[in-house]
Amino acid sequence: GYGTMEELLEMITWSQLGIHDKPVGLLNVDGYYDSLLALFDKGVEEGFIKSSALHIVVSAPTAKQLIQLMEEYAPIHECVAPKQSWEVDQLGSCNTATSENS
Repeated sequence: GYGTMEELLEMITWSQLGIHDKPVGLLNVDGYYDSLLALFDKGVEEGFIKSSALHIVVSAPTAKQLIQLMEEYAPIHECVAPKQSWEVDQLGSCNTATSENS
């Protein structure tokens, strides 16, 4: 449902932000995700999504093909924020919470 779609888009966003550098795989059985993939293509055409970020999503009609594509994946998009900025933010939040509770 909508929760699954939200999680999918969140993982794509995390890749864009540099939180992880993994592909996001879609097992596109019987073309189930064709409309969603077309929406992503439209986002690129309209300038809403960078074409290099489109590469984050990997799809295939069979699990075997999807695993192969995911194993071959190498990120080509530029991160919006360096990974270290997320680590610092997380540490800062934890340190603040700990010191306030002491």
